[in-house]
Amino acid sequence: MFPRISKSTKKSKIYEYLVLSESIHVKGKGSTTRNIANLGNIKKFKHADIENLIDGLIRLFQIEKYSLSDQVEILESLEHGSIIFWQKIWNSMGLSREIKKLTKGNNRRITIDVEKYVEIMVINRCVDPLSKLGVTRWFERTCYKATKGFDDLNLHVEYFYRSMDYLTAIKDELELALYKRLKTLFSINVKLTFYDITSTFFYTKNCAIGKNGHSRDKRPDLEQIVIGVVTSYEGFPIKHYVFEGNTKDEKTVMEVVKDLSKEYNIEETTFVGDRGMITKLNLSTIEKEGFDHIMGVKVRQSEIYDMILDNKVLEIIRYQDYKGLKIREWKVSIKDFLLWKTKKILTESGVNINKEDIQIIKDFICSLSKKDEVVIATTKNALANVTTDSKSLRRINYLIRKYKGQYENSIRSIICLNEERKVISKQRREIKISSISESLSDLFEKVKKSDDAVMIEQKLSKLFEGYKRRYKKFFIFLRDSKNKAIGFKLNNETQLEEEVLDGIFVLRTSRLDLEAGKVVDSYKNLKEVEMLFDDLKHFVDIRPFRHWLEMRVRSHVAINILSLLLKRIFEISHLKGKAIMHPLEEISKSKLVRYQVKFSEKENRHSTFLKVTQTTPAQKEVFKLVGIRNPMSLENYIW
Repeated sequence: MFPRISKSTKKSKIYEYLVLSESIHVKGKGSTTRNIANLGNIKKFKHADIENLIDGLIRLFQIEKYSLSDQVEILESLEHGSIIFWQKIWNSMGLSREIKKLTKGNNRRITIDVEKYVEIMVINRCVDPLSKLGVTRWFERTCYKATKGFDDLNLHVEYFYRSMDYLTAIKDELELALYKRLKTLFSINVKLTFYDITSTFFYTKNCAIGKNGHSRDKRPDLEQIVIGVVTSYEGFPIKHYVFEGNTKDEKTVMEVVKDLSKEYNIEETTFVGDRGMITKLNLSTIEKEGFDHIMGVKVRQSEIYDMILDNKVLEIIRYQDYKGLKIREWKVSIKDFLLWKTKKILTESGVNINKEDIQIIKDFICSLSKKDEVVIATTKNALANVTTDSKSLRRINYLIRKYKGQYENSIRSIICLNEERKVISKQRREIKISSISESLSDLFEKVKKSDDAVMIEQKLSKLFEGYKRRYKKFFIFLRDSKNKAIGFKLNNETQLEEEVLDGIFVLRTSRLDLEAGKVVDSYKNLKEVEMLFDDLKHFVDIRPFRHWLEMRVRSHVAINILSLLLKRIFEISHLKGKAIMHPLEEISKSKLVRYQVKFSEKENRHSTFLKVTQTTPAQKEVFKLVGIRNPMSLENYIW
């Protein structure tokens, strides 16, 4: 017995009926069919009626096995949720459109879909960072292989490399276009821009820009590149740079400020940089471009801030509490500093300065103007009644010339004290000094009268190798008549000086309108760049570099920065600073499943289907954040 459709013609019209038939054998005629029941015109049946009929027969006769549930075969499960999630953010920035426009504008003969290959590489860094060859295999595990427009891409790795080359060619234009897009979409604040650098290393020595330099990854033995990133106040990366591995921090600043002014037309901003990047050259460049600045200062390495210690400002200063810190504003004019420093130079050279001498020095320095070009003869004539020591006069003249053009300026600083850090710094130093003291005691106990002085010095040098070198100033070495080291004692004066600086950091700014607390807040926001660097090395896994051509190295960095831009957009614009990993884990569970269903036990009738796994409420919330209303939609896939 089986169902079939029976046709009949009445008045030139064809009618179709659903009937139940059976096969019979008629003697002399052979096999034929006989209708048992007529279930009615098929046009009256709805899909639900058919489903109810089938379900009813299965239930009545208890023949569940004929539902063929055991004949559903899962053919493959593809990464889906993570792909459409990052694609949505990618598309919101118009990245494919912009890359296509720029690449075609530069070279109309380009025949490959550069924007698609770049998209795949960027989203791979967000989902499962792999080499470019690994991306070609990863593609086959994702819903990309069934997506319209991507299903017929040539996956040879050479196409990915060529796309990287094209990306390098348009990098600057693309960043400028994205900057404008960020301003439109998120109204980013460029009144304060942040800049910092990091480094990352190679395992080979073939890259033209790979050099040995100061390694932030604790791998000075390997060649590296230096990466600089400019971010908006909110933390969006708006421009990045790749420098040779031995480029010093401060040398990278000049190119950055000029680009912000000329290419990005940012005419009014405050440049925020970390300690180590502030030099006279940098400040003059920043100010020349019309920018203000907020920069951390290395107090121990700044001659201007020696004035604070000499005047014991830190010991008597009155702080105000601000967000777990104690802060205090301190201003000093350049002329006051020059007066103090000149007196110090003279005192160190053995000159006894009286009141008349101080007045002469003060009159000379107060007479300086921005336009003055001070030469040694001028300094000698002005201070002839104070000293005739040529060495001291050259030092004073060099000091004055160093601040040429700034004589009428004042330096505004915010002194910050972290009391918790102060305690920790002191404890760590005491532990290190104690450990080194034990090592020195052991060394001098073993010293014999016959031991050579040079050999002892070599042992001392070895003991103070590496990071221990900074602790040498806390010890005074006792020597015999032949200048041979025979013992040591602690330099308590140096320890007391160091304690004064524990927990202290100083911010220097040209902004006179910002309250002290706002200056501190602005500098603290520099941590956004530091967090971005952490993501660069741990979220998108920029290392290891599997390229050695300079063009490919630069492109690899650009791909990673684009990935971080997508991450920042999700974090800042959609999550409002909340943790990102749990939402990403949730959407990664969404899969695109291709399965095959067999329809008959007797016949080889089957069909293949695509289906997205059921979206959970938690996943729906994440998808909804970026504007994906129906994550189970199949309209963009090839069946």
